[in-house]
Amino acid sequence: MESDVAIVGGGPAGLSLAVMLARRGCRVAIVERQDKSALSAPVNDGREIALTHKSYKLLQELGAWQRLSPQEISPLNAAEVVDGNSPSTLHFGREERGPLGFIVCNAAIRRILYETVLESENITLLDNSTVTGMTLNGAVRHLELAEGEGVRASLVVAADSRFSEVRRMAGIGADMRDFGRVAIVGPVRTALAHGGIARECFRYGSTLALLPLPQPNVSSAVVTVPASLTAQIMAMDNRDFAAHVLRESGSQLGSVEAFGERHCYPLVATYAQCFFAERFALVGDAAVGMHPVTAHGFNLGLAGADTLARQLGDTGRLHQPAKLARALSRYQLLHRLESKPIYSGTNRVVDLFTDDRLPAKLLRKVVLRASDRFAPIRKAIVHQLTR
Repeated sequence: MESDVAIVGGGPAGLSLAVMLARRGCRVAIVERQDKSALSAPVNDGREIALTHKSYKLLQELGAWQRLSPQEISPLNAAEVVDGNSPSTLHFGREERGPLGFIVCNAAIRRILYETVLESENITLLDNSTVTGMTLNGAVRHLELAEGEGVRASLVVAADSRFSEVRRMAGIGADMRDFGRVAIVGPVRTALAHGGIARECFRYGSTLALLPLPQPNVSSAVVTVPASLTAQIMAMDNRDFAAHVLRESGSQLGSVEAFGERHCYPLVATYAQCFFAERFALVGDAAVGMHPVTAHGFNLGLAGADTLARQLGDTGRLHQPAKLARALSRYQLLHRLESKPIYSGTNRVVDLFTDDRLPAKLLRKVVLRASDRFAPIRKAIVHQLTR
């Protein structure tokens, strides 16, 4: 089939970009391995997404945010950080009225974006489709599909995860950072209401995050431990897992009850060495795959899709090689300027707060105390969330 743009990957970044480009008059083909039934009713994978105000506005502009029910949105009113066994807490909150951001489950975000895609006449979804090869022939890239008919497009965009196979087909490498740790997520019910506050507890040997969910006494517990402890934590029954969360949280929310399914995710960060090639671009995790501790992965993916769509403009540039090359080059420049500091800063935070050696422990306390006492630092972090 013929298309202006072919997007490989029907995740949030790919679906968002498809809608953005379709509204600019582009004919878009989405190539996705899952079938339409899985896309229309995504299974809850335990992941909760902390959305910045910029992401909230972009989802509103797409007409996707309005598809969420109030029961699917949890306002993020504040965030607290605790280090080790210290009784002091670093608090982030907005001085003016309104939340820092919003927490929405990954499955709900995927659903509303898919529903938005269905309303566009300019988007064709090729589900149950696997890319087996990609070639460049003049002004066209050709995607070969295992299922038979391929796709010819003026531009191919890879949005197929941080381990992107299509990125590799384009000859683009990625710097990869395997942290040797896993994040285990599961819902918990606490005696005290969370108050819309996200809590990050950097203990020695493990990390616990409690993310507030729409129900006032229900949070998502994110336990980060060395990969060697994966089987031990996953094998815990609900009582033992609740006890672990209670201990690591310092009983901030009273007694804890664990329930529901737990999920496990290896923590690997990636940063593509280049965000574009001839008639080819990367968005989402295929460009930048973040460690989740600073909750910027989805937000960067959505911001990158918006940047790429704005640089491409309408279909005219797709058919003018020089203008397309300049648009892709500007996209790379802008997205690197936005993503590189966040990516590098996040990795430094992870290195410091997962290092249990004495010098690192002392430095952690100094950093948190300085941040707590130096208001401009807190304001800068809050601005990053609410801009």
